[in-house]
Order: sequence, then structure tokens, then C-alpha cells
Amino acid sequence: MFWHKRAAALLASVSVSTIAFAATAYAQRASDALTDEIIVTATKQVGGVAAQDAPIAISVYGEEQLEALRVSDLETLSYSQPNVSLEDVGSIQGTANFSIRGLGINSSIPSIDPTVGVFVDGVYLGTTAGLLFDTFDMEAIEVLRGPQGVLFGRNVTGGAVLIRTKRPTDEFEASAQGAWETGLNQVYQASVSGPIVPGVLKAKIAAYYKNDEGFWTNELDGSKLGEVETIVVRPVVEFTPSENAEFIVRYEHGESEGHGTIAQNRALFERGTDRVTTDAPGFMDHEWDQVSAEANIDVPFGDGVITNIFGWRQYSSASQSDFDATTLNLLLFGEITEQEQFSNELRYSGRFFDRLNFTLGGFWFDQELKYQETRFLFQDPSLAPAQAIGAVPGPLSFYGGGIQNHQVLGVFGQAAIDLTDALTLDLGLRWSHEEKYVQLATIVPGPASPDLWSIPAGACNIHADDCFFNLNADPTFDPEEDWSNLSPKIGLRYSIADNARLYGHWSRGFRSGGYNLRNTVPTASPGPFAEEQVDSFELGFKSEPLPGAIFNAAIFHTSISDMQREVLLSDPILGTIQIITNTADAKIFGVEFETQYSPVEGLVLNASVGHLDAEYTDILFDISGDGVVNQMDLALALPRVPKLTYNVGFVYDHDIGNAGFLTARANFNHRDSQAFTDNNRGILSGGDMLDASLSFTTNGGGLRFSIYGDNLLDEITEGSDSQTPFPPGSTNGSHSPLNKGRVLGASVKVAL
Repeated sequence: MFWHKRAAALLASVSVSTIAFAATAYAQRASDALTDEIIVTATKQVGGVAAQDAPIAISVYGEEQLEALRVSDLETLSYSQPNVSLEDVGSIQGTANFSIRGLGINSSIPSIDPTVGVFVDGVYLGTTAGLLFDTFDMEAIEVLRGPQGVLFGRNVTGGAVLIRTKRPTDEFEASAQGAWETGLNQVYQASVSGPIVPGVLKAKIAAYYKNDEGFWTNELDGSKLGEVETIVVRPVVEFTPSENAEFIVRYEHGESEGHGTIAQNRALFERGTDRVTTDAPGFMDHEWDQVSAEANIDVPFGDGVITNIFGWRQYSSASQSDFDATTLNLLLFGEITEQEQFSNELRYSGRFFDRLNFTLGGFWFDQELKYQETRFLFQDPSLAPAQAIGAVPGPLSFYGGGIQNHQVLGVFGQAAIDLTDALTLDLGLRWSHEEKYVQLATIVPGPASPDLWSIPAGACNIHADDCFFNLNADPTFDPEEDWSNLSPKIGLRYSIADNARLYGHWSRGFRSGGYNLRNTVPTASPGPFAEEQVDSFELGFKSEPLPGAIFNAAIFHTSISDMQREVLLSDPILGTIQIITNTADAKIFGVEFETQYSPVEGLVLNASVGHLDAEYTDILFDISGDGVVNQMDLALALPRVPKLTYNVGFVYDHDIGNAGFLTARANFNHRDSQAFTDNNRGILSGGDMLDASLSFTTNGGGLRFSIYGDNLLDEITEGSDSQTPFPPGSTNGSHSPLNKGRVLGASVKVAL
């Protein structure tokens, strides 16, 4: 691949720099890292709060914890938390289909707003596309469960994921790491950090390179499938002109290319195997740039802080995949996605009268999203079904897509009032106004094109700003809509003792209304569909019952009105069709337990359990696909709601004299199977994931050697499971992108 020399030169330059900037290295023991108190930013209070004191259900991982748990991307955390799924949908690589507490999405359509918001260094990422690339050089990851509408706005009805990258250090530090895994998959990363002008200006640069030569074997010809090559560069500068002000500018550039989606067809291979075949491995090519500028200024008013975070992101992708997942040339799925966003949040946080923590802020967001889709069908016309013959001469190509402009304004405030030394009242309110304007075209047939970029005259062409909806299909179609709403929150928390706290709250959140840029049904309107409203009641308990022990529990009830769903149905020509609409009202009841205990020095035990019970309360759309709305629809399971998730694990550190220490780690995680499609014909397999590692770290932390295994039980799971009519004549054809099975690896880290 074309980045080998560029990546090698970049990483070499960073690694060579580590020699010049040698400093004393320090590596914390994994058992100590897991028991350390971590300050979270989720409450947006001055200085943050300890995770155990935050009156929300939250899992937080600091820098040393992320390293101890070997977190290489967000998917690594997918099984380790109760009622949480952080996974790639698979149909377009890098597209997040996150689900928390049963609220998730199941599509790669970029105009679908998420139920779980992702924020990187305080900047909201406005589309699910391009969110699931590799994470590295992390300071912390916070996963918030439950609606977070007051402080984080729309599209956080399920929860939020807050990612913080590392800031520059006051002293020179440097590190380099290499890992080699089954595939062969090679991963290298390096960073250099330190002062430029001591006490005033400091900087850091981090670089990452991955070359995955493919995990799966193509049964057609024995070739490797799943190639991915990724490079990311992230410089950061921090300026502190005085003790009362700091300014941080972060930039990131990334590129990722390789094969298209690798999917299994269940008409050919049995579920639970990793067998795949294709006549067209396809391709994917992603590129992104993002900038954030953060200012924090201390002010005497309320001993507070004024924070401003500006963000810009530009993302583009082009991909083509063998959607039929057979050796027949039936359907190649191609897409081009381009996104550019600007955002700014200005807020104040302070404390008054020694009893009131107060936060007030405003938020602005502007985004342009372009999506081009091409489906290359039946390039061998002899394979086309009867209803496709004659649609156009020769092979078929279908074209569609659209352009969406999206603006959001919001004002929010939150107060925590200490009524007594033990009792606190939490109040919050957010007002949001949102506008969307689209140009879009339903996917329609046209002359066959030689590639993804060749768009015939009359078809949707995003680069020519030429996408128009056929009003004959729906004369009432309105390409512009706006929504305004209030998201309140009210709660109480009570300190039972120094080591035990209760909290309870009611909150309301909204998921944006919008449009379907992948409109595949000529008779269906692409929107606007209505907002989704979520009301949640939660009661939680957090405690430290023994030294070195944590026990947390939460119980919640969520009501969803006008639930937005991406209804997936099989189609004899297009393969699948997708309709986005408000399908139902529903309710979800759940419980969560998390515990951690260090019975002796060096040993940490952990466990968690999550249970969900969900059902529809009213049906607004024929989600079963049988042509009528009836009890059959009401009896279906909600998609992406596993009834049971749990994990157990341990970390053990053992000193070996003056040489250093060994760290052993193992985690067993379980997730029940769950419906993927609304009609319940698509099923996501359950999984029992066993991960383990053994590391040796020298005293002082200068060197660390590790061997590890992920998914040691070789469980085969999938990112999605859509039904297709391929191959012709089959009754159980599917497009089921697979996740990796058992992975074995070794790594070396050098820190100076």
C-alpha cells in the first residue's frame, strides 16, 4: 500500500526524537490504575468531579486504565459495560451503530442522527460516519448511560461517549510502541511531548500507523480479505500566558484505506462460522481533518471558569462492497460521503454561597452533509430476476442520494443546590432550535456506469449540487423543516454516609427529526419524520463498602414516543430497501450492577451485570412487513436490545525483584443475542468473549513486553444482519458483515 514509506518515515522521526528528549519513565501498576480515583468532565463543573460522586451512571477509563485493559478502539469497550454496545455496523466501515440501554440505530445512512452522541475533546461529531477508527494517545474515555440532553443537547437519548486525547506534558516525555497480531496486523504508535517555553508554552505530537493484511480467507481463491491501512497524526499546542488562562489547540489528520466490507451470506455458510467468499473485495478510502480550540479562563465571579470550545471537522469517504456476498456479480454497493461541520460551545461554571454549583452555556452547530449512492446490479444480465429485465438496456445501475444542511442553536443551564450537607437538588434545562434543509433524490435506475464517480446526466450528483426529489411520488414533500424543544432534568441525591450515596432523577431528551438520504422506495416520502422523545426515570446507588471496593447499582424506566427506526426489507432488485419513519412507542426497563474489589495488594476483581426488558406500547407503522398494522407488530422484539449482558475479570500484578513486575489480566464478557431488523428476521449473534494478556514491565516503566489474546473462544459475531434475495432462488440470503474471531498478539513499548 502507498503509505508504507510515509508512515515509516513519520514514525521513525518521532521515535528518533525520543532519544533527544529522554526523561525518567514511570509505569503505574495495572492494579493501582484500576483502583485510582478518576475525575470526570461529564458534569461540566469547575475542576470536574470524582466518578463515584457523579449522580449519573458512568463508566470512566483513565490513561493507565486504558493501557491496562488494552483499549485500541471504542469497540474494545463494547462488551465490558452493562447494557452498552459500541460497534461498527459493518456495511460501511467506520460507521458507528452505538446502543446504550436499548436505544440504538441499525443503519449506515449518514443522515440518521444517533442515539449515542460522541464528543472528542468537547466537540460533538455530527454524523455516525467515520467515528470508529482506531483510538490512541488517550487521556480518558467516559461512557454515560441514559439521556444527557441538558448538558449535551440532542441525539444523546441513549447516552454519550466523551473522548479526551492527551495534553502536552510539563516535562519531556516520549514513547514508542509496536504490536503484531493475527492476520498479519501490525500497529505502531509514537509520541513526543514537553515544554517549548517552560511554564508558558508546551506541545505534543503523536502518530499512529496500522497495516492489517487481512483476517479472513476468500474461499473463492484463497486470498486474504479485510485489508486496512491507517495513518493518523495529532499535534497539540497548549499556551498558558498566566495562571488564570490556558488555550489548547488540537489538530488531527487521518487516512484509512483497504478492502470494502467483508460480509457472510447465510444462504452459503452457516451462522457461527467465519467462512466468506466474494468475487469483488471492493475498496474503502476515508480521510478526515479536525481542529479544536479550547480556552479556559478563571474568573473571580463565583470562583468560576469560562470555557469556550470551537470545533471544525471535515470527513470524506468512498467505498464499494460486494453486497450479495457471493461469487456471482449480483450487487456492488457504492457510496461517497462528504461532511463538514463547525461548532462552538461557550459556558460558565462556578460555585456560589458555598451551596450552589451553577453552569450556564450556549451551543451553535452548522453542518453540510453530502451522500451519493450507486448500486451496480446484475452486471451479468442472465442473473437478473424477471422484473428487472428491460428496466434499462444491459446491466443495471441505480443512483440516488442527497445534500443536507443542518443548523442547531442551544442554551442550557444546570444547578446543583446543597439543601443540607447530605441532600442536593439537581435542576437542569436546555432549549434547542434545529433546522434542516435537503436536496435529495430517490434511488432510480439509469445507464450503467464504469465506476463510483461516473454519474449519468439526470441522476443525483452531489458534486454538481444536483439532487431533486420527484414530487409526483409525494406532492406534499417539504425539503425544509425546523424543530424547537425543551429538555428538562430534575433530581435529588442523598449522602447516606461518607462511603454511600443515593441519587434519583427524571430527564427528557430528544432525537432529531430529519430526512432519509437513502430513499429506496419511490412511493415513500423521504421525510421529514418527527422527533423522537425519551423520558427516563433513574434511581442509583454508589458506594465503597470496604477499602478497595466499589459497588454501584442503577434501576431505570425509559418511555420512547415516536420511535425513529430504519426499517430494512429485502428487495428482489435493490437487495435491501430502507424506510426511515416513526414506527412506534415503546418502554424499556433495566437494571445495572457494577462492582470492583481489591482483596489483597496487586489483585483487582471486577464484575458487572445489565438486564433489559423492552416492549412496544403502540404501533404506528407496519414493521413486520406483512402489509397490516396488527398484534404481530406489537409482539416483535425491539432491535438492538439484548436482555442480558455481564462481565467478570481480574488484574494481578506480581513483583519479580529489581527487574520489574508481571501483570496478568483476564476478562470474560457475555451478551445475549438480539434482533437487528425491526421485523426480527435479522439477528445479531450473542457472544461469550474471553480476553487475556500477560505483560512484563521493567522497574521505572522504560520497557513493557506483552502477549495477549482477544476473543480466545473464537466467537463469531456480526455488525449487522440484513436479509437479501441473493443468490437468486434462496430463502435465507443475507448480508452479514463479520467481526474478527480469535486474535493473538504481542507488543513492545518503550517509554523515555
